[in-house]
Formats: sequence, C-alpha cells, structure tokens
Amino acid sequence: MSLIDQRMERAFRGPFAFPQFRAVSPSHFHRLVLIIAGMVYATTAWFSTGYHSADEHFQLIAFAQWKLGELPMEHLAWEFSAGIRSSLQPWIAVIMFKCAAFFHVTDPFTRTLLLRLLTAALTLYAMRGFVNATSTNYGERLHRAYILLAYGLWFLPFLAVRFSSEGWSAILLLLLLTTVLRATDDRHWAWKAGILAGLAIGCRPSTGLIIISLLVWLHWHRRERLRSLGLLGSTLGLTLLLGFMLDSLFYGSTVFTLWKYIGLGFGSDPAVRFDTLPWWYYPPWIIKYAIPPIGALILLALAVLIVRSPKHILVWIMLPFLVAHSILPHKELRFLYPLAPLVPWLLIEARSTLVVWKAPIPKAICTIVVAIVVVANTLGLIVVVGTPAGEGRVRLAQALRGASAPGDRIGYVVDAPTAWRITLPGFYQPTGTEEVILGTDPGINTEVRYLMAPSDAVLHAPPDRTLVPLVRSQPAWSDLLMRWYTWHEGRGPWTLYRMERSTR
Repeated sequence: MSLIDQRMERAFRGPFAFPQFRAVSPSHFHRLVLIIAGMVYATTAWFSTGYHSADEHFQLIAFAQWKLGELPMEHLAWEFSAGIRSSLQPWIAVIMFKCAAFFHVTDPFTRTLLLRLLTAALTLYAMRGFVNATSTNYGERLHRAYILLAYGLWFLPFLAVRFSSEGWSAILLLLLLTTVLRATDDRHWAWKAGILAGLAIGCRPSTGLIIISLLVWLHWHRRERLRSLGLLGSTLGLTLLLGFMLDSLFYGSTVFTLWKYIGLGFGSDPAVRFDTLPWWYYPPWIIKYAIPPIGALILLALAVLIVRSPKHILVWIMLPFLVAHSILPHKELRFLYPLAPLVPWLLIEARSTLVVWKAPIPKAICTIVVAIVVVANTLGLIVVVGTPAGEGRVRLAQALRGASAPGDRIGYVVDAPTAWRITLPGFYQPTGTEEVILGTDPGINTEVRYLMAPSDAVLHAPPDRTLVPLVRSQPAWSDLLMRWYTWHEGRGPWTLYRMERSTR
C-alpha cells in the first residue's frame, strides 16, 4: 500500500471502520450496496408519485399523450407550438405506454411508475460503471466511502427516478464520462461517446456546455488524438441529425428543436416572461437546498479542486457549467441537476486531494463532521424516499380516482392565478369529473362532491353537509421533516375531503 493510501486509510479509519465489512472485498461491498440501492430506489419510485417540476409532466407525458391521441393539441404547453422540446423522451414515453397497453395497463399511475422504474434502473446501471471507472486509485476505506456516497447521497434516489430532461441527461453524462475514462480499454470509445453526447444534448440542450468543456479537456489535457476527437464529433453530429429526423416525425413538420431552443435562449420571446435572479444565487441555493452541512461541503470540495487540481476533469465539466448558468438571468435549481450524480466523486476527490496536499485534519473534527453529515443525509433520505414529488397532488388523485364517479364536481380552495399548482392535469383527473375553483374563502357554498384544500385551512361546509377527510398529499409522519427540508417555504400539505350529507 502506498503512503498516500495509508494516509487515506488513517483519515477514514474512524468514521468508516465497520468491522462487519472488513472481510468483504471492495467488489463484493459494491455489489451489496448496489442491491440495497436497488431496493431503496424502487421504493422511492413507488412513493415519489407525480412530478417535481411542471416540465416533467407537461413537456414529456403530455406530449406523449398528444402523440397517442389522448390529449388535444390546444391543451399542450406553449413549448410545443414553439417547437423547442426534443421528442426523444416523449417518444420513449409513447413506446412505454404502448407496451403497457399491450398488457392492458392503462392506469396513469402505473404508467408513470414504469417510467420512474426504468429511469432508476438506468441510473443504477450508469452509476455502477461510473464508480468502477473512477475509483481505481483509492484505498479500500475511501473506496467504500465513495460507493456509499454514490448511491446514498440523500438527493440522488429522488433525482434517479425522475423521468425528466435533467434526470436523463445526467444518466447519459455518466455513461459518456465512463466511456471517456475507459478509453484505453475500448478502441471504439470515441464513436460511443459521440452518440451518448448527442443523446444527452437531445434530452437537455444545456448539457452541450459540458460536452464542449469535455472536448477541450480531451484536447488540451489528455492530448487526445485529433482522429478520435473527429470521430467523436462526427457521431455527435449524426446523432443530432437523427434527433432532427425524430423531431420532424413527432411534430409532423420539419423542425429542428435544438436550433429553435438556442434561438429562443439568445433572442428571447417577448411573449414569454421568466423570473430573473442575480448572478450569485446558485451557491446559496446549493448550500440551502442540499442541506447546509452537505451543501457547504459540496462548494468547499469544488473550491479545493479548483485550487489544487485545476486540470481535473471535474473542474472542467462543472465550473464552466456553473458560470454559464450564473450569467443567465433566469435561474432554477433543477438546471444544475445534470451535475448531481458527479457530486460523490467530487467529494471523494477533494478529500483525497487534501490528503496528498498533506492538509492535516484532526481526527475529532473529521469524526464530528462525518457524524453531522450522516445525520443530515439520513433525514434527507427519509424525506425523499417516502414522500410524493412536488405538491403531492398526484397522491390525492390516486385516492380520488378510486372514490369518485362520473359527474362528480371537485372543488379547489385556491385562488385562480395559482390554481395550476394544485389542479389535476387531465392525465390524472378521473374521467367525467368537473373541476371548480372556489378561491380561498373558507365558506363552501358551491355544490361539490370532493374538495381539495390546504390541510391547515379552516373550512365551513353548508349546514346540511359534513367534510370527511380522505387523504393528505404528504404522509402525516413526514410533516415535520418536510417543513424542515423546505425551510417552511411554499404551501403546506393538501387534504382531499368528501362532502357528505350531515346525519344531524
């Protein structure tokens, strides 16, 4: 064992000295963690109903519905008419829904569950290869710490089941980086990398920034042959051309969604207004929403690599992407999600860099930091594994679908301008039911059969009616953790009520 490995061993001997695992080889340990991760991710896919962002449903599932003839074109988001959404993932949803229909599965909740399970399986496959490709230089204990982080960092199971553009671009980036890092073992790596790069851009065009940074790194720092880079670029172009053909087939007209997306990004559209935020917003967001101890470590790890290993591939991939998104006035935390699976490697690389740098970290401080991170990570995992995504309205829709009948009216205690945050998309709405926006007045005078309202709202039913609570959007046990995780921002949980005649 080298001197560096010995120092790593001593640094992690306390926090990761699990006696029961000492006799288990790293490969067997990885296999064991992978099996456990598979169960955790499947559980997350089961409970994480609904969608995290509106785009996850309205620009993917809804587009697939339209292609299957289940949704009129006028009900689609404006991105459809603008032609800026790649058809790659809607095509995947179409194929999955057709396969489900072949087996007489038409329930919307099962159909989307299949998409989440597919995403989770691909994530685990991609992560396994990526960890094997990036952990060859670590000591045994550091290797095990990396494996645990790679599958168990609290936000990864949630993101790993999202059938979203960010989630699938992250999977493809993992596969791309694995292919690049294993180039010496695969003489066909360049054309494979080109295909994966093209697919990643097809899912999320902004990942093109990462692809460009990767190509520059390959040329400047790995001194890759121009022939290999040319082959990579050629297959990338052919993949984008194939995407153009799929887009034109999907939309029914000649359309190059990537070009339109870039044009909208640079030229803007006066009819489309986005929120704008200062350039410095992302670092505080990372600290806040990754949970402060973990978020602070992520930024610290990136800073360590920038200072001590500026030629590291992670620096070249992550830093330009962060800078470019910081410059753009419209900011959302989900724009950074394609980088999320790289965070475990970032943390371990920074720790190993500190060891090589001979930066002494007292054992007591290391143990305290690890203990705080483990507690925070465990609480985060509990939240994301066992709760629905977003507002949790799809959890309400599941109960409503089993209880309602055609002709029932569903009332929403919400203002009209913000009603879209809680009203059910047609995909989940029970057939034959009617929606009514009631506003926030606690008096319920409209004749409705079911009611969706904030769980803490004080409601007054008509004298001859009683409101019977059926289900909450978030499980009762998760309320405290959810409010802690969301920093008491946004709306609390919602409750589905049934209006019944009073027996008094």
